Amino acid sequence: MQSLIFDRVVGTVSPLEFATTICETFYTSLAQGVGTDVFPPNCHANAAVNTMDIEKQDYRFMLSGCADSSIKLWDLAEQEPVQGASGTAEEDGVDDDSYDHPRTTFARLAFIPRKTAHNFGVSCLSWWPLDNGMFISSSFDHTVKIWDTNELTPVHTFDLANRVYTFSISYFEENAYSASALVAVASDQPFIKLLDLRTSSSSHTLTGHKGKTLCVKWHPQEHNILASGGFDGEVKIWDIRRSRSCLARLDMLRTNASDDSATENNLTNSSVRAHSGPVNGLIWDELGHILYTAGNDDKIRVWDMVSSLAPPLNKLINFGPLTRNKYPQSIPLVLGPKYESELQYLLFPSDNGDIFVFRTIDGKLVSRLSRKGSKTSGRTSSMVNAGPFTGTYYCGTMDGEIVTWRPKWERTPVHDFTDVDNIKLAEDDKDFLANLQKTKKSLMGT
Repeated sequence: MQSLIFDRVVGTVSPLEFATTICETFYTSLAQGVGTDVFPPNCHANAAVNTMDIEKQDYRFMLSGCADSSIKLWDLAEQEPVQGASGTAEEDGVDDDSYDHPRTTFARLAFIPRKTAHNFGVSCLSWWPLDNGMFISSSFDHTVKIWDTNELTPVHTFDLANRVYTFSISYFEENAYSASALVAVASDQPFIKLLDLRTSSSSHTLTGHKGKTLCVKWHPQEHNILASGGFDGEVKIWDIRRSRSCLARLDMLRTNASDDSATENNLTNSSVRAHSGPVNGLIWDELGHILYTAGNDDKIRVWDMVSSLAPPLNKLINFGPLTRNKYPQSIPLVLGPKYESELQYLLFPSDNGDIFVFRTIDGKLVSRLSRKGSKTSGRTSSMVNAGPFTGTYYCGTMDGEIVTWRPKWERTPVHDFTDVDNIKLAEDDKDFLANLQKTKKSLMGT
């Protein structure tokens, strides 16, 4: 670490390389937050936190939606002191009781009570991609609502007449006269409904699944490409511009680009499946070259979407025998930001309550996150990244908690700085850094 800091000071390591190297250590040192920068205990009153989302402009405001139909808005840049909490506890050496009694918590800006906007549980929340003045919510009460954040009231409601499990937003502007804003909805029906926010109507549907659809996700770069997963174990890739919209079906048996038989029968063969059970998790990487899927067969699969013609290839990456995923409802899969670390990491919430952190390149388990405190049995039902180069994740649970996972730094005990020798060493370090700055300036000719 000291040599890395020295290289950064003298300029042999760029700021991005320095940050990437530091962030690489985060994923092996994630620990549950305690004391500060956490959410209030039982912040959703024992009801499952089904969904969360952080706006991507400042990574400051977070929405959380609950199974009791309530919605909360949090300010992650403001802290509220907890009455009666001690301010002297150190994070090192805390006991389990400390996780239930924080000193400060994130500030709650607004609260939409249960049964006020939605009649049943909130299934999905998402900020509008361009700014935080609007967000969208969906519920098991068959509705998708468009919200004005400033007024905190819904300005439009879509009634889909079916339970809504999740949705995904696509916005792109080709020029000053042509733009599109579509919301793809996965519901309790064997088709995907596309909602057009510009006309406040349903544009069309994508049919082809056999059973309800559990998850949808737009391509991060090609805004007309959509992936969907269903109860039938299939994952379909769609191009909404085509009359025959289905481009390909992911086949778990297709592992070689030279297998022509899989290509010929991909769209018609009834036995093509991505998983042996319902598919309830989807996520693209930032470039859209890789697709990750999760199914009730306890498998996570990685698909190469660009190296061959359709259908894509199963990369056969093994994530080990520990993953458990038996609930036929949408689950969160979260990828660490691509350029945050040298390798990319996938966070997977297992049914046993733990969160597994895998390396995406080979499926190796690098960390297993287990909750501490009085509540340890509720499994994770929602996850969100706190922002690039933070290594911090917020996870909602089935028992009404939002848990903070962040890197744990090794801290030198305070008493180590009280003797004369260490004080003199600190002064010597200051002199060394001052001389180093003078040397750097002279080398740069300033």
